[in-house]
Amino acid sequence: MQKEFLIETRSVADEKGTLLNLKYYLIEEEPPQSAAPLYRICIKKSMAERPGVEETESTPPVSDSELFTRQVLKRLIQNAVTPVCLLEIVDDMITREDGQAS
Repeated sequence: MQKEFLIETRSVADEKGTLLNLKYYLIEEEPPQSAAPLYRICIKKSMAERPGVEETESTPPVSDSELFTRQVLKRLIQNAVTPVCLLEIVDDMITREDGQAS
């Protein structure tokens, strides 16, 4: 079972001046054989000029820590990350975190 929590909505202009509506979600996943939930991130992008068309991307589980996942999500929101680069940026962020922990 999974639960989806809308964390923030942002409106930003891209390099062409097109207004983008970005919705950032925290997704809590409860795997069937695990007691601890896993957390994923989802971003949905829509444009005012194309109503009804939405681009969505979500990560595989980022962590079993809600706090850590929320910290990653906060940085994505601050930088207005879009779905197209979500996976690459989260991978870089987690790799960097792992490198600092070693």
